[in-house]
Amino acid sequence: MIPTVQALAFFVEIGPLVAGLLVAGRVGSGIGAILANMRATEQIDGIESLSIDAFKFLAVPRVVACVIALPLLTVLMDFSGLLDGFLSEFFSSRISFQLYITRAFAHFDWSNFIPPTIKTAVFGFIIGTVSAFFGYTTDEGAAGVGNSNQ
Repeated sequence: MIPTVQALAFFVEIGPLVAGLLVAGRVGSGIGAILANMRATEQIDGIESLSIDAFKFLAVPRVVACVIALPLLTVLMDFSGLLDGFLSEFFSSRISFQLYITRAFAHFDWSNFIPPTIKTAVFGFIIGTVSAFFGYTTDEGAAGVGNSNQ
């Protein structure tokens, strides 16, 4: 039962949560800092003076990239966790890879895989939107992103 429980735990909860936290910390702060720096150096004002909607031009592609990339990163994290679980189980009980994968996916259905993947796409939308909003609306530069929610 260890491979089954581990596969369900990684695919349903651990993978989406850890991937969302990592992307929020790394990519979210980067999006906010870049847009805040562009606001502070008046690059966004320059884009708007050319009659281009700066929000659609700068923020929307970053949000779409988060929505696309986060499910892919989650699947990569799920399978690497499954491989690490196999290595752990192999060194403790000498189970074969084929038997481990068979047992891991014995009680696994597509209904266990689709909702967490959609959940990570929603996480990507939230991370991208919040990061872009705080970076776009600050006036103090990259250091002001942390103060913009006060």
